[in-house]
Amino acid sequence: MEEPIQKGLAEFTAGCDFEKIPKKFVDDAKLRVLDWFGCALAGAHYPQMKIAGAYLRQAGGRPEATALSIVEKLPVRSAAFLNGIAGHVCELDDGHRTAIGHPGSITLPVALALAEANGKTGREFLRSVIVGYDMFARLGRTVNPTHYRTWHTTGTCGTIAAAATAANLLGLTPEQANNAIGIACTMAGGLVESFGTHAKAVNIAEACQSGVDAAMLALRGLTGSHSALLGKKGFVAATCTDPHIENLKNPSEENLVSDTAFFKVYASCGHTNSPLDCLYAIMKEHPIDRSQIEKISVKTYKVSVDVAGAMKTESEDVAKFSIPYCFAISLKYGTVGLPQFAESVRRDPEILDLARRVEVTEDPEATKLFPRRVAEVTITFKDGSTVSHKVWNSNDQADPSVIVAKFKNAAAMLGEKGCEEVISFVRGIENQPDVGVLLKYMRLV
Repeated sequence: MEEPIQKGLAEFTAGCDFEKIPKKFVDDAKLRVLDWFGCALAGAHYPQMKIAGAYLRQAGGRPEATALSIVEKLPVRSAAFLNGIAGHVCELDDGHRTAIGHPGSITLPVALALAEANGKTGREFLRSVIVGYDMFARLGRTVNPTHYRTWHTTGTCGTIAAAATAANLLGLTPEQANNAIGIACTMAGGLVESFGTHAKAVNIAEACQSGVDAAMLALRGLTGSHSALLGKKGFVAATCTDPHIENLKNPSEENLVSDTAFFKVYASCGHTNSPLDCLYAIMKEHPIDRSQIEKISVKTYKVSVDVAGAMKTESEDVAKFSIPYCFAISLKYGTVGLPQFAESVRRDPEILDLARRVEVTEDPEATKLFPRRVAEVTITFKDGSTVSHKVWNSNDQADPSVIVAKFKNAAAMLGEKGCEEVISFVRGIENQPDVGVLLKYMRLV
């Protein structure tokens, strides 16, 4: 059975013409590349990377592509798996509010590994990234918000987006791309229940690896269901109760949605962002004496409460999913950066005391508006006075200078010269014969 909407997605995946892509999407994609690369460098030495890296080295295979934290090359699928962990593990990677997931951590590892192994140009690499972002945003918006009740969108929709990235880069025909989508749909997985454990990053890694597998199998003639997305027993029917199919229609270079993802400025779960936006707005307008805080009330949407409402400090992984902890470090340090999740900070008595003063509760009206990210914060002081702020969505304005600064901070191990070389390379990546500069610095980490 042939599903026309899936067929249209496959045709665009295979036939996207870089020359027809408006400049704003190309410029946006370059920022995405730079942002992910910084996130991956920062995440290269996390425990998840050491465990997975040791396993993949032992598994062996043809040396095809560069992976962070590994000296020797790995098979493409293994490199995509490991780099998928690296780009996501420190929770700095970009995200998508309405698709509810992280497109960069899916598309970039796949595009990078395949571009290296197959000698693709910078232009081909960038085009495949744009196609992957577009697919991710369309699928995530189709199945959410009900999908996210149990499914981790980055792992599920990410598998299909990864397959689209790979299919485009490998030059699959529309028929082969349709097969790749069908194969990826039946491979897709990833549970929200994994949050706070090492397995959260595995959701991303497995999506990258499965996306590579789906495209490579389709290239070799393996077929997949051409109604796997929207059939009666397909991916959408199986994983959500209120689909928004209109998001999948009419993909084209002029109708891209690849630039609708947001860039993270906090090194924490995306569901902490709106409450943090409120807190920083208050801190900007009112000098806060931490010793005089009686309590802090946070009212926001149910998913945020469920995922990040509790005080959690046992590890970096869980603290990044804790609004109370993120508020405490914000009040003391004025930032939610990677250093603020160190064990010494998580054990700081002042931080723990501040975190215990934060109460996070559901606002039913905010829940109704989700996936808009509504939040309201009220700080009550010991003298009875209060200050409040409310946001109706997260602040996702992309400032290129902020993204560049974020990259330099995350990639400080490269030194100023190395950072500037990477920035210069990415700015002109569509004119580069390969992705060699990125690989050069990956091997140094």
